[in-house]
Amino acid sequence: MDTSKKNILLISKPFGITSSELVNRVKHLLNVRKAGHTGTLDPMATGLMIIALGKSTRFIPYIDTNIKRYIIQIQFGIETDTDDITGNIINKKDVALDIHRIEKVINRFTGTIEQVPPVYSAKKLNGKPLYKYARQGNPVTKSAVKIKIYKIKIINFKDNRLVLDVISSKGSYMRAIARDLGKALGTFGTLSAITRIAVGNFQISDATTLERIKKGDFSKGFLSIRDVINLPVFIVENAEQFRNGIDIAIDKVMVKDKEGNFIGIGKIKDNIMHPEKVI
Repeated sequence: MDTSKKNILLISKPFGITSSELVNRVKHLLNVRKAGHTGTLDPMATGLMIIALGKSTRFIPYIDTNIKRYIIQIQFGIETDTDDITGNIINKKDVALDIHRIEKVINRFTGTIEQVPPVYSAKKLNGKPLYKYARQGNPVTKSAVKIKIYKIKIINFKDNRLVLDVISSKGSYMRAIARDLGKALGTFGTLSAITRIAVGNFQISDATTLERIKKGDFSKGFLSIRDVINLPVFIVENAEQFRNGIDIAIDKVMVKDKEGNFIGIGKIKDNIMHPEKVI
């Protein structure tokens, strides 16, 4: 597979492996020396990951990953040290919840809310991830941070297991939602399953799998840089000048719409393009 042009990969992470392990397997299968991803999934999580290959890793910060969508399952009545089902159970409580009670409480979890990151998380303190402190027996609780939940919808509730469709801002922890929703209902809650189905404009339905790649099927999931970066396009006449790091003075630009049709002239001032002449 020539990844020089199609060097952004949408791939579905399987259950039970780390995000780093997935990247390493992709590197081996595609025979690329360098790769990186736009956002970690825990080993128990499945779903969409975006992997940049080769030189495209330099453009990861320009890929829009600010909004993410998950399908999660919460198990009520148990608390673990990791806030998910892979951790050690530290508390149990018999509980008889009903869907009407959950519906009343769940509205508190929409909009801009404050969330305390799990003690087992990649958030850092003094340059060290919190999960390393926790594994050493010194768990650290960080201050609450503001996140945004754009949508939280109940899909199913049975046997104290709640399935939700959640659309959230980058940096939101589904494990914390499980934990905090349990507390709001007067019990405990732990994340028992999670699948990421969207990142920005990218959908899990567009992703490939390790199995497809192993079979030599590269018809799905491979994109170019231009497919994933949503920024205005600027065409230069002297590409080598740009590649060599030479500044290009810009005063006015020709403006086209998405279909490539000329729509006017724009004047750039203070990092803002002002329409000067339009059709």
